[in-house]
Parts: sequence; structure tokens; C-alpha cells
Amino acid sequence: MKRIALASGIFLLAVGLWACAGTPGPGEAGYPFNLSGIYNGEVSVDGMVFPSSLDIETGAGGEIRGTYEVTSPVNMSGGLTGSLVEDTARFNFSYMNPLDGCGGTLDGTGRVAEGGASFAGRVRVNDSCGGYLSGTFSFKK
Repeated sequence: MKRIALASGIFLLAVGLWACAGTPGPGEAGYPFNLSGIYNGEVSVDGMVFPSSLDIETGAGGEIRGTYEVTSPVNMSGGLTGSLVEDTARFNFSYMNPLDGCGGTLDGTGRVAEGGASFAGRVRVNDSCGGYLSGTFSFKK
């Protein structure tokens, strides 16, 4: 009886260690949905297309940090933050439009393709001059 209990205990310990050492999580090497590097694409809001680029990294626990740059019809840039949970990226940044003096925030949520080569989804903008606006984004390496 003691041998069966000992064998069962060793088996459960081995299974527990295997489970803990298994699949990497967001921000860890080998996680299939990490975002890393320079992504080019566009944000489309209220019928206007804004060609943009993001330089981002996924850190520990799925924390996303980086910078954005909008290149047309106006130049804007700054920092961004966000998070990665499973295959869903959430990011946000503040902006100031030099053409009209309006500022605001952009919040994006979208799905990351396996391998992290692209991601796309929806944005919500809170603009000091235009109120809340909805749109889409799409970025790829």
C-alpha cells in the first residue's frame, strides 16, 4: 500500500512540474501572439485614413510598450501602452493634432495573428473637438 501511495505521489509531482514548465505566456519567449518590432498600417476613423507605424514590444505579463507615428494627413507621434491577453491586444495613446489644436486619446482592441506578424481590430477615439469617434486599425510587419 505504501508503494502505491509513493508512486501516486511521485506521478502527481511529475505532472505538476510538467504543467508549470509547459506553455509560455504573453511576453515570454515562444509565446505565439507576442508583438515585437515595427508594424506599418493604418487607422481609419470617421472616413479618414491615417497611415501609421508602431514600434512596440510585449514585455513581462503581456505589457505592451512602444511608440506610434502618424505620417498623413498630419504628422503626430508619441508613446503608447497596452496589454496582450491570449490573442487580443489592447493599446492606447494620447495625441495632439497640430493642424486644429485638438487632442484626445485613441483606444484600440484587436486580434493578433499567430506568429505576431499582424494585428487588426477596432478603435475608439475621444477627441476634444469631435467627441467620440469609432474606426478600425490594421498593422503588419
